[in-house]
Amino acid sequence: MQPHRQSQRPSHPLLPGHFQQLLGVLVGAGLAYGVTRHLAALPSTFLTALLLAGGSILSGRHLTPWRWWAVLGASCGGLLGSAMVVGQKIQSTHPHEGLQLRLGILACLMLAGAIGGGSLSRDVNHPDRRPPKDTLRSASALCTGIFAVVVTLTFLHSGLDPARTVSSRLSTSLTILVLALTGPGWLVHLLGSSWWGKGGGRER
Repeated sequence: MQPHRQSQRPSHPLLPGHFQQLLGVLVGAGLAYGVTRHLAALPSTFLTALLLAGGSILSGRHLTPWRWWAVLGASCGGLLGSAMVVGQKIQSTHPHEGLQLRLGILACLMLAGAIGGGSLSRDVNHPDRRPPKDTLRSASALCTGIFAVVVTLTFLHSGLDPARTVSSRLSTSLTILVLALTGPGWLVHLLGSSWWGKGGGRER
């Protein structure tokens, strides 16, 4: 008798790679946007800061493509959800009120940006690290896409004037939040690159 041989067939994924990545983006962005959109301004920003800091750290780790896009989608969705909440909060409060809230929002994002910049500089030579320019390009394109979807859905639901208001409010809030992120992040990245570069030189 010949021994029973099990035919080993290559396992095929249930969905093609591009559909997995799209599903990861939709799930991550939808969940993060939905949660941050319905929180108060400071908790929403704090959660977004955690998502952004965690995403920057995970970008230097080996992740399957759909998980990476889910993390990126969650970061962008959380940022846009927080921008909506912050824009409404700033518009509804008196200019001389809410200073502590605005400082707290900026502090959360600046800390997240600093963590992200440090992560990029520390893992710059990591073999699994995605180039920062590719990550930023993907995040920028994804944020623009989610921005357009939010404005379009507002237009379909409420008409042109509310959509114009949402677009203006979201654009202004994003400008503030992104600046609070990228400023400290870029500074820490520059300082960290020189520090880790010197350390790498000493190890050699």
